[in-house]
Amino acid sequence: MIKNYVLILLLFPFCIQAQTVEFESTLTADLSAYTAINSEVANFAGLGEYEVFLDTDTGVLDKPIILVDGFDPGDTRTIAGLYSLLDFTGSSGPENLADLVRAQGYDVIILNFPSYFRLDDNSLLNIDNATDNNADMVIDELDYPGSTLVNGGADFIERNAMLLVDLINTLNGPEAQGGKVGDEELVIIGPSMGGLISRYALNFMEEDAQDHETRLWMSFDSPHLGANVPLGFQHQFNFLGFGLGDDLNVVELQGIVNGLLKSPAARQLLVDHFEAHLLDGSEFDFDPTKLLPEAHPYRAVFENNINSLTPTGFPQNTRNVSIINGSGIGTAYKAADGTTDITPGFAALAIEDLEIPDSPLPQTTADININFTPLTEDDMGNDVGPQLISKVFVEGFLIFGFITLVDVEIQAEAPSFSDGIDAASGGLFDLGGFTDGLGGDPIIDNFLTSLTVNKFSFIPSVSGMALEITNNEVNWYHDINLGDPGGTGDTLNNTPFVNWYMPDDNENHVELTEENVAFALTEIFQQTLSNTDFETITSIKIEKNPIENEITILSSRILDDVNISIIDITGKVVFSSNQTLDRRSSIPLNLDSGMYILNLESKDNYNYRTKIIVK
Repeated sequence: MIKNYVLILLLFPFCIQAQTVEFESTLTADLSAYTAINSEVANFAGLGEYEVFLDTDTGVLDKPIILVDGFDPGDTRTIAGLYSLLDFTGSSGPENLADLVRAQGYDVIILNFPSYFRLDDNSLLNIDNATDNNADMVIDELDYPGSTLVNGGADFIERNAMLLVDLINTLNGPEAQGGKVGDEELVIIGPSMGGLISRYALNFMEEDAQDHETRLWMSFDSPHLGANVPLGFQHQFNFLGFGLGDDLNVVELQGIVNGLLKSPAARQLLVDHFEAHLLDGSEFDFDPTKLLPEAHPYRAVFENNINSLTPTGFPQNTRNVSIINGSGIGTAYKAADGTTDITPGFAALAIEDLEIPDSPLPQTTADININFTPLTEDDMGNDVGPQLISKVFVEGFLIFGFITLVDVEIQAEAPSFSDGIDAASGGLFDLGGFTDGLGGDPIIDNFLTSLTVNKFSFIPSVSGMALEITNNEVNWYHDINLGDPGGTGDTLNNTPFVNWYMPDDNENHVELTEENVAFALTEIFQQTLSNTDFETITSIKIEKNPIENEITILSSRILDDVNISIIDITGKVVFSSNQTLDRRSSIPLNLDSGMYILNLESKDNYNYRTKIIVK
């Protein structure tokens, strides 16, 4: 049975006219190392789908930008939802990044990974095309005996990466077969896990001597050093779903565990995974000796796979830039009250005497506690040691008094090189996304209303920036100091990215803002502002950029009758003038803060274009 669990953002419908192209990969990823861990892992080529949204200028596919979907169990977003994921609020109101680049002549291609059945004859069937053959009102594997349901949005990163390789080759191939017109190189944007899918695909092509013809790869809040879901929450979801007993289990939580936390992608990405802490042979009891963070075995396999293709583990033939949503200066994120800083060991949940109405015993109540992973040392430099991160205590009345039905306390310990990851700066995940649509159960309802946190650090800042580490020891609270992008000063940290955007305050994971959109557009437009022809008649420079109230244009010669225009990121002309340019010309401006394109056109129809930033 497919259930929808929103993992990143609540999305709004966005109706766009475009045709979905469904395709099976021509490549099969090598998953043999996972098979050694789990014999049920199968090697086969995956199913993908994409839509092309042509630019609104020429309507010709000639400047492709690929947006690659990320972690999406149940394919909740769809392609229309992915398009709306690019919405943001600018100074002039609601806008959309895809609309902005399409207005500038770029084409947007969205790659999605749907849920599908692998049938007993090894063919693939998109669940959208499936039929309720047994008339039980549910489309599942029972409708297709011998089939396997593949949750494409949470499948192995390697398999989805092969689909992207095929799409890249299609766009770079013959026009008659869906390829682009002309020789413009690709731009690839990978939000969240899409950053890892695209990184793997580009690495694979370079290692395989395939020309991906990609000039810019943009990682958007992607977990290059791993992602985080607080271990206390993982334990609670799993234990409340499976460990209370048949009469008490919160069955609504079982889908979150099986469809999300146990998915191949979650096992590949989470740096601390509940399955690695389980006692041998148990589905829900933790081993009390496993106190330190421990990833699922899939994670080590994935890291070896993605890092063994190129010398650095990152594409070598692209311009690599990063946008993250976590604070770049170590700002703590806030509790649900909006004022309290989240710190290691923070008490995220404390419920006492919660009534359990469906218990076989009368007066059954529960105490439930969740704390974030702890500090390594206290203020005096002493080791903190193991601390409580999850507690479930249930008792009920039986004849002469109360008896204990469940008494579980889980502890965790921070490694010597970092405090617990849960309180680190990072792109934030809304906790309500886990249980969206699951209201009505008293435990879940009370759980949600009693939380002292409504978000947690999902993609730590140091992970989004892929900072170089040694001995696999990541300090999640490392003081990031990368210097100025493209500057000549000392760089205190090493990153594979040549340019980046990091906000001062923590933001929601893959949230677009006017600031990071301006950064993205600067990078996207950067390589297309060719001024070779104009510079045959004169040399043009901007004296200072960013600018404030005026722009000063420096020219190596006097130019008569020059048409000067300034265009905002929506494509609107906000300034226009025709005048003579002296060797130094200052033009007063009154523009809102943001990024613009300055366009100069001479009377001989030579054009000069460059980016300007208004402070």
